[in-house]
Amino acid sequence: SELGNLDPATGSPDASAIYAEAEREQLIRDAVAELPPRCRRIVEMLFFQHPPRPYLEVATELGLAEGSIGFIRGRCLNKLRAILEEKGL
Repeated sequence: SELGNLDPATGSPDASAIYAEAEREQLIRDAVAELPPRCRRIVEMLFFQHPPRPYLEVATELGLAEGSIGFIRGRCLNKLRAILEEKGL
């Protein structure tokens, strides 16, 4: 966050750190967009919505068994990790 990116000399926001954080966040958004549709939706519902959606709600909306959400989530995060590694993150 911006508050964590203060220039120690001036106490002002460090523009280069803020830019680097914004660039990293954009790379993550781009990587999420590359996921298969079901994975993209699960990641968005569990990690990008506030508050995060409960597994039961995600399962109901996607027509999946609640017990399968954790397994699918893990596979999707592995796919996301591979995409991010390809991007150098």
